Amino acid sequence: MTASLVSFTTFGSAVFVTAAIVWRHELNPFFNWLTRFNRRYKIATVLFTLVGALFLLDALSTPANAQFFQGAETWMTGQFTGAGEAIPLVFNVLQGLFLLYLGISLVKVIQAARQDEDWQNLARTPMIILIAVTMGDILASLIVGGGGTGVAGG
Repeated sequence: MTASLVSFTTFGSAVFVTAAIVWRHELNPFFNWLTRFNRRYKIATVLFTLVGALFLLDALSTPANAQFFQGAETWMTGQFTGAGEAIPLVFNVLQGLFLLYLGISLVKVIQAARQDEDWQNLARTPMIILIAVTMGDILASLIVGGGGTGVAGG
């Protein structure tokens, strides 16, 4: 599937859901018919499964370009050419520490939830840090550039 097909499908779904919410009473006969049809043929479950699997396969088949601070690393490597491998090493260590912290925090939160403890307080700090790092990445991309919208040349 191409990106335009995914974008069009997402946009169409959003328009349909918005129309269904806004004009719920006017579309009630359609929803009643759809409910009877689904009870008889069980088509919605199969349809949702197939469409979900298709979108999942499409998302997993594209390259991942979502590295934290990739634009800042590229900019610093270009600005400080004499640094050699020090800048990528620093950024890789920071990304590794961040992922390690999130992984350990996730294990602690799951363990607390399994033991019926207060897991929300344990999850609050990692979520704040995740949001802060994400906002820092967005701001760094806005300041130094390099936060492109896709693969170069495509």
